[in-house]
Amino acid sequence: MKKNLLRGILNIVAILIVGINPVFAADVALSMTSSTAEDPFAVQPARELIFEPIIRVGLFKTAEAVTFVSEFPYEVYSGEKFQGTLPAGEKATFTYLNKRYNFKSESLFFGSEGYVRLVPQDSEHYFALPSLTRTVAGRKKINFNAYRGTMEFRFSPKSNIPFVINELRLELYVAGIAESANDAAEEYLKALLVAARSYAYSHISKLPPTEKRMFDVYATTVDQLYLGYNSEGYMPRVVAAAHATAGEMVTYQGSPVVTPYFSRSNGKTKNWKNTPGGADRPWLQSVPALYDKGKTMLGHGIGMSNYDAMRRALKDGWTYDQTLKHYYTGVEVEKIY
Repeated sequence: MKKNLLRGILNIVAILIVGINPVFAADVALSMTSSTAEDPFAVQPARELIFEPIIRVGLFKTAEAVTFVSEFPYEVYSGEKFQGTLPAGEKATFTYLNKRYNFKSESLFFGSEGYVRLVPQDSEHYFALPSLTRTVAGRKKINFNAYRGTMEFRFSPKSNIPFVINELRLELYVAGIAESANDAAEEYLKALLVAARSYAYSHISKLPPTEKRMFDVYATTVDQLYLGYNSEGYMPRVVAAAHATAGEMVTYQGSPVVTPYFSRSNGKTKNWKNTPGGADRPWLQSVPALYDKGKTMLGHGIGMSNYDAMRRALKDGWTYDQTLKHYYTGVEVEKIY
């Protein structure tokens, strides 16, 4: 309970200092566009962020039993009630039936109306979900079923099905993002991860999770492709780029802003204001994308074109901050925490 309360306090303090009004990503229809272009908040006054925030990621939803195991001991809760400690290496299975959560392992068994939550003793500890098979095309058939931080198994009345949620520090989330190839140009990777961090930060809720708003972002391309712990080993240069830019975000007039990105334009990006449902966001203007010229647009077209940005870094030697300032008009790249 103390850890849950502390997480909420840190997020509230950190985000209230900045003054962000977030959008919640829970229970939206799936699509296949990374970093969706939506209107999460208005530009706010200058800020000074002290704490690295916590992000809640919706991994998947399932009506089936979920199996959990870790090399590290995990504290087990039903809601806010401490039930015991799951020893390292001991498997646990949990289900949701007849409005009750059921937890079973060799050393611990309980049924409860409170959702299941497993919390590590160290924020960098990780767990695996043997019941999950999650593969991605072109990634050597690796099963991306391991994640750092806390795991939560929680029923969504809105979707009428339980969700598996991963709660972790923002930097650990960014290190597990897999929106690019591992061998891409270093400065492009840095630009991508700063944009990804800014995008994620703009979606973090400053309120405790509720049944309607259980997490901040999806682990899929509904928001950003997050593959977690196993991705870190497969994509070490992405992890290095995340570490090199730790805490850095795109800001406009002193505040972090949402930074959508997409696969490829047709030679220029779109002005958010001129798109259906768009709004006047001065940092999201139409800009030229030289290496996209003559190609077919892939994605929503707002913000950074990944294809063009990769080639700007590789062929023109652009630095990551130079790249970000090109695609996001009038911005700065600042270390926020």
